[in-house]
This record gives sequence, structure tokens and C-alpha cells, in this order.
Amino acid sequence: MSVTKETLRKVMIVGSGGREHAAVKAFLNSNKVKTLYVAHGNDGMFNGHNEIDGRLQKVDLSIERQEDIQKLAAISQEMGVDLIFVGPEKPLSLGIVDVFENEGLAIVGPSKKASMLEGSKAWAKDVMRTLNIPIPDYVNFSDPDKAKDYIKSQPNPVVVKASGLAAGKGSIVTTSKQEALEAVDLIMVQKKFGEAGNQIVIEQRLDGEEFSFFAFTDGETVLPMAWARDYKRSHDKDEGLNTGGMGAYSPYRENEQELTDTVMKQIAQPLVQGCREKFGFTYKGILYIGGTFLKENGKINPYVFEVNVRMGDPEAQVIYPRLKTDLVDISMGIIEGNLGQLGRLDWDQNYHVCVCATSGRTRGKNGWYKGYPQRYATGKEISGLNQISPDSLVFHSGTKWDTEKQCFITDGGRVLSIVSSGVTLGEAGNKAYQEIAKVDFQGLHYRKDIGT
Repeated sequence: MSVTKETLRKVMIVGSGGREHAAVKAFLNSNKVKTLYVAHGNDGMFNGHNEIDGRLQKVDLSIERQEDIQKLAAISQEMGVDLIFVGPEKPLSLGIVDVFENEGLAIVGPSKKASMLEGSKAWAKDVMRTLNIPIPDYVNFSDPDKAKDYIKSQPNPVVVKASGLAAGKGSIVTTSKQEALEAVDLIMVQKKFGEAGNQIVIEQRLDGEEFSFFAFTDGETVLPMAWARDYKRSHDKDEGLNTGGMGAYSPYRENEQELTDTVMKQIAQPLVQGCREKFGFTYKGILYIGGTFLKENGKINPYVFEVNVRMGDPEAQVIYPRLKTDLVDISMGIIEGNLGQLGRLDWDQNYHVCVCATSGRTRGKNGWYKGYPQRYATGKEISGLNQISPDSLVFHSGTKWDTEKQCFITDGGRVLSIVSSGVTLGEAGNKAYQEIAKVDFQGLHYRKDIGT
């Protein structure tokens, strides 16, 4: 019997970060969810600042290898899970969607083939060039010496990218030839990102207004989400190293519909259609396009830097709380191929601001930890979470519950995020900073310019 919105009761989210915590909150807002399993989640989801929902249950299995996918499929069948929603890119690139669909399980996400759009930036660039989607000029390299020769021949700064999955940190924006040459060494010779750096993309550096565009798609219909702006650099004024994200806010700007129409027409719809008609695979799930707007001859033109096959983090923490359309209905529309029947998505019009608390600089036994996104310490006691206003949200990313100390401790680079809302961007930002000021742990670091 096919699963319908009327019979749906059991949902499973795959993932463990702040993005997945935000998805947990979104699914628990639905009265169509009887039980929400999380594989494997994090301690903050099950013992956090906000009241814990009795429908939430932990599945103690993390997807790291192919055999983990088989195990989770068997668990899902045994528990009678009706819908699986995948958060991070790694399980998607390992082929979780293909395996689960072959087992007759309803799952939201792109196939292994489609996930190569994120898993291989080099291949993704070739796909977009074939489809005439606007992208910066680029060249792919598998030989570091040839890559360096190319850099030496370029008159302008370039961006050097690891082609494979690098947790959002594999793109190095350079300002000189020397920096670019060092980036090649870092990625291809020193293997900073492991096998992800076996191949690199060197592309023209475009300095415009960067954007992140998100959409749900069933392979035919593309439903754009609300816009969000994220902050990648580790320090204020966009200084410091590139990170997975230090904060975000949504909505992005007043003329969002104009931007949406532009990106839909020139990028999102041609990409989904082209994957189906020219490359022979259906792209379904969440589409995440990162790029920049350039003003050229009086027009605003978008260019794509990268395609990701999942929701952004921390953008999810400001987009999912704004989503008023039931995420169960959206998920079933993707799976059943009738997403178009939903029409436009409904959004809370208030501004939402997310500020990420990270593990910063601390002294260790053998010197200093530089802090996220470089080497950082863990196991630091977190205080102040019980003082956070119930009007704000706390999403955990890298925390662990210490049963002896009866408190949360740090367990990652990005530790947690605070999300607050308001009628204006300024009001939402002020609330978020008032709340995060209540949180403390050794080495705590966060940007102080999110939304300003």
C-alpha cells in the first residue's frame, strides 16, 4: 500500500547537526507525525533548552559507511518508518536514497548520481557548462604541477576548490598568485581535505553580492524557499578563515521575488530540467545553489559557484523556523511527484537571525588551540542554556550531555546556535545577541556582526 499524507505516522531524520535539529523542530510542528526518529542526532535534540517532545526517539546509528546504510534500511523497515528525510551530504553521496528506494522505503533526497553535483565540483561545473548555466570561467586539474602552471599564467586572482566533499571548507578565495599556489599545495599535496583534493577546480574570482538559493523539487516542479544570507568567514567584517557558517538571517532583502524569478529562470529550472533530459537522471529533494549577483550593463546577473544537494547549515536554522507549510506535505509531494499541487510555500514574515557559538582559541597541555575552523578543544562545560528565553530557539551542533556533571559540554567546532525573531532585522539581531550573551564556555567565540 502506498503511503499517503493521511496514513503517514512515522518519520525518520538522518543526521546529527544543527541543520538536522532545525528539521526536527519543523517536523514536530506537524500534527501528521506520530513518531519522529533521528539517526543518530545529538544530545541537544533529546535533552535541550526547549521542551522535549514525547514523539522524538533516538536511533543510535551514524551513517559513515555503506554497511551503515544497509543497517539503517533494515531498522527502518522493522520499525515501519513511513518517511525518511536526509540532512547531510555524506549519506546522499554514499547512495542512501538508491538503497532505501530499492527496499521500498519512501525517502527524500537526490540519488547517488544526482548527489555527484556536490560530491564532484569538477563534474558539476561540466554539467552546468553543458546546460549553458552561468558560471565563472574554470579549469579542472588532477595534477598539481599543471594547476600551478595555469595559475602563473592568470592575470587576476582565482578561487581554488577541492572537487570532493570537504565539509564546506574546501573553497579557498585567493588574492595573489602566491596564495593560489599555496592553496594547490594545501589541497593536493598536503591533502588537507583528504581524497576530496585529488582533483581541484580553479575558477575565475567574481566579487559580487553572494547568495544562497534553496528549493524543493520533485524532478519537475521547483518550489523556491525563502532566501537567507549566511556568513562564512570566522571573524567580523568577513575576515578570518572560511568556515561551514558562522550565522545567517532571513529574509534576505526586500526584492526577493525579483531575485527568485531570475535564479529560477536562469539556473534552477534549467538545471533540474537538464539533469532529466540531457543527463538521464531525476534530481529530487533539496537544491542549494551558491553563487553571486553581478551588475553588468545595467542588469543583475547570477553566476553559480557551487551546487549542493542538501539544506545549508546554518541557513536551515533561519529558514525552517519560518516555514509554515507542513514539511510532511512537502516531503510527500517530492516522493510522489506531485509537489506542484502545493502551490507556493507559506512563510512567517518575521525576520530570523542565527548566531553560531564556536570552539575558539584556548590553551591546551601542549600549546594553544587556534579554534574552529582549525584545531579546537572539546569537553568544555557549557553554562547559561537554562537562562535562554523561550521565545528564542537553541539548535545544537557539537554538544554532548555529561551525565556526571549534569551539563552539556562542547563536542565540535560549531557548538550551538541561537535563533531569535523580530518584526525588523535589527530587532531579531538584538534579541539573538542578548540571548547568546547568556551562554558561556571556555574558548567561546562568535561573530558580532550577523545581520548588521
